[in-house]
Amino acid sequence: MDPVTHASLGAAIGGLVLGSRLGRKALVLGALVALIPDLDILIAYGDAVSDFTLHRGFSHSIPVLLLFSAAAAGVLSRTPATRDIGFARWWWFFALVLITHVLLDALTTYGTQILWPLPVGPVGTASIFVIDPLYTLPLLIGVIVAAFWRFAPRALVAGLVLSTAYAGSGLALQAWLDRHIQPALAQAGLEEQPRLIQPTPFNMLVWRVTVINGDHFHEAWVGIFDQPIRPDFETFRRDPHGLEETAMDLEDGRRLREFSGPFLRFHAQYDEDRPPRLVATDIRLGGPGYFPFGFAIAERENGEWQPISSERVREEGPLDDALHALARRAFQPDRIGCMGDLAGPEYFVTNPPPRCRMRMGLPGAHPGDPIRPRL
Repeated sequence: MDPVTHASLGAAIGGLVLGSRLGRKALVLGALVALIPDLDILIAYGDAVSDFTLHRGFSHSIPVLLLFSAAAAGVLSRTPATRDIGFARWWWFFALVLITHVLLDALTTYGTQILWPLPVGPVGTASIFVIDPLYTLPLLIGVIVAAFWRFAPRALVAGLVLSTAYAGSGLALQAWLDRHIQPALAQAGLEEQPRLIQPTPFNMLVWRVTVINGDHFHEAWVGIFDQPIRPDFETFRRDPHGLEETAMDLEDGRRLREFSGPFLRFHAQYDEDRPPRLVATDIRLGGPGYFPFGFAIAERENGEWQPISSERVREEGPLDDALHALARRAFQPDRIGCMGDLAGPEYFVTNPPPRCRMRMGLPGAHPGDPIRPRL
């Protein structure tokens, strides 16, 4: 989650645990402590794939944070200025602020390595987007009331209750949608294929369904108010150049598979001023044409793919058009557009489904325009 959200959650918890002893200072202290786990972004792990896969590692490990909480509580309970608060209360303060940071991150798509150093990989439910104002606002309002009006624990409790209920609704909606799309998946023979159901940016009204099927992946937007609720899939190429096996022979390819699971796309990138590069892209965030986390992991030399120090490759697709399309999709379900209109021709496999009615991201396009054929 974003720093404002983590700071707001930490401030609310800090105010409830230490407010009776420190007053408004507890809000500030809670906000600062809540940001500690994300300081690992300052660590350079050596290459782009390492920075991507090792983030939210040791600094988000529950065992590590519990030990850190005990150490910090031990120091502060022996410091003359703060020892009157006592070890137990300091420990509860640090443990609750830090562990809730980790648990909140575990609700996002990329999750977090909550049991590091055990080899269990990231744990994530993908039930809330990494930035969701409807989760953050109750916390932020409660903290502002406590900080600038009067120190009212009830405002902090109200913020925590509302935000927690909202986060819980994400888990419930995700399970509800998964149940409703089962008939469509079974009809398409996709019920056993890996799938990911996650909210689209900044809301829980429209959800993105991604299904991996061999060398292709299927995408659909599903709104909670759709009648009926069903995914109308568009199909895209996941491995257009047959490079997945080559990527899995490389250390970086295997590391990405461990982190991202099957939700990877592989393609060759051709530039005039450098050799062809093998790019592996995590397709869990973004969409066809504007995936932000791709990594060049090899170059082709003398007819062979040779590993390189990985570099990040970000697709510069029409992100603004995508966000506008999602806004229309959320509030005008009858104006359903096609994801493929935001992607390049290298993604296309099939024509869009019947419910695609609007050519998004094209100058002068209007609802009802004929759909352009796929290449």
